[in-house]
Amino acid sequence: MKSKLTHLLACAGEECGEIQQVVGKILRFGLFDTNDGKKKDTNWVELRKEFHDLAAIFEMLCDEIDRVETLDRKMIEKKKKRVLKYMEYARDVGQLEKQT
Repeated sequence: MKSKLTHLLACAGEECGEIQQVVGKILRFGLFDTNDGKKKDTNWVELRKEFHDLAAIFEMLCDEIDRVETLDRKMIEKKKKRVLKYMEYARDVGQLEKQT
């Protein structure tokens, strides 16, 4: 029998896959598409829900390993800077539109 930690890690992987799936839909159909009205929420709302689901699993993982953790603003800002740096590189090599 597998541990609760293993189960939660599997859930985290699943949530990442669901985020990936919604991102694919956004890239193909747009942020505010609702799949020809077949679903209630826009792709943006679906993406937001999936990120919250992942955050919930993160909190459960923290509880499981007896760690009091929250999302770290410094880590987030550091990542944002790295992403912006590589976005600029992508512009420089012609793979991202120049900002106007």
